[in-house]
Amino acid sequence: MKLTNVSNFSGNVIGIFLMVTMVLAGLVLTGFVKAIGNDIDFRLMLVGRFIFSLPILYAFGWYVRGTQLLKINSKKTLFGRVSIGLLGICLWLSAVQTADFGQVTALSQSSAVFVALFAPFFLSEKIGIWRISAILSGLVGICLVTNPFEEAMSIGIYLALASGINGAILSIILRKLGNTDEPVSVALWHNTIGFIFFTLTLLIFPPQLPVINLKLILFLVVIGIAGSCLQLTFTYAFKFGEAVVLAPIRYLSVPGAIIAGLIIWFEVPSVLEIIGSVITILSCLVITWREIIKKKKKI
Repeated sequence: MKLTNVSNFSGNVIGIFLMVTMVLAGLVLTGFVKAIGNDIDFRLMLVGRFIFSLPILYAFGWYVRGTQLLKINSKKTLFGRVSIGLLGICLWLSAVQTADFGQVTALSQSSAVFVALFAPFFLSEKIGIWRISAILSGLVGICLVTNPFEEAMSIGIYLALASGINGAILSIILRKLGNTDEPVSVALWHNTIGFIFFTLTLLIFPPQLPVINLKLILFLVVIGIAGSCLQLTFTYAFKFGEAVVLAPIRYLSVPGAIIAGLIIWFEVPSVLEIIGSVITILSCLVITWREIIKKKKKI
């Protein structure tokens, strides 16, 4: 099924709505994971996340593709996407449990800097002075976000940084998959295999079961729904809206996470962390802007 064509203005309105929804879904997902992260084995959390996200993804996949919802052309690339994606989920969950909300979000959003850094090697893309400057500035910003001068960095900071690098590699893989396969089908395979994999690890290596109550079930339901909304809204926002309009909205998650961390968990960011977050975001925006200009020149 083809998505209906819309005008640029209407498309941007839809895209903005989807991107804002993605930011909110990401904050909700991260917040709920952080709220129960220390009370439950992360594999149980992931199984719950997949269980409650798969029905939404399969329903949407059937709506978009019908009987072809699981059809994939680039199977080897899909294997890399699933492997890197599952590793990324583990890194991100571990980071959320052990580092500040705002720091994890800022470092996770820094993936655009690493994409620009890796693209010449994996995608044979040329880089000019603008991108080089943005990469160097972004790396400085990332260094400031980790705040290595105040105290020894926690393991959570290293995990968040690894999550950002992992996200960059995943973005490069998704670029290649996007040329051959429908995003919702890729998401279905990723989530289905993730559910099977983590369920098997629970059966082979049983964890200490938490107290099952209504609150825990509701939290897992919210995590699952937020996870599926995050994937779908981010993917389809760019099918409707222009990247130059949508890119800045994505980075609203960083100040949103800093504010949420301050209000809910009393996490007070340092001046260096705030400055580093701003520098990193600006660098990502410059990189995105140069990508848009480069694509327009090719048209």
